[in-house]
Amino acid sequence: MGDLLLVLLPAVVLAAILWGLATALRPRGTGMSEADKYQRELAERAARHYAAQVQAAMAARARLEPGSHPGGAQRRTTGLQDHSRADSPAIYPDLAAARKHTERY
Repeated sequence: MGDLLLVLLPAVVLAAILWGLATALRPRGTGMSEADKYQRELAERAARHYAAQVQAAMAARARLEPGSHPGGAQRRTTGLQDHSRADSPAIYPDLAAARKHTERY
């Protein structure tokens, strides 16, 4: 029994040392840490949100600009032509009210 112990004990110790060295020298996982993953996800969400805000702003601008939709520029020039006439508001009171309404919109 003593001879078996003298052979097995150094073999077990040597195996443990080799396993420890192999584990210590093995390259670590090249994956990203949880903090890095969270930062990347946060940046992606922020970029998507910013893109959505830009699209919404451009859509709102397109709705508000008169030249952006068909006939908008034509309506604007028509309104300018109406104002260039020399019609007196005293003679045409309903025309003056219509012009005020057109100027607001």
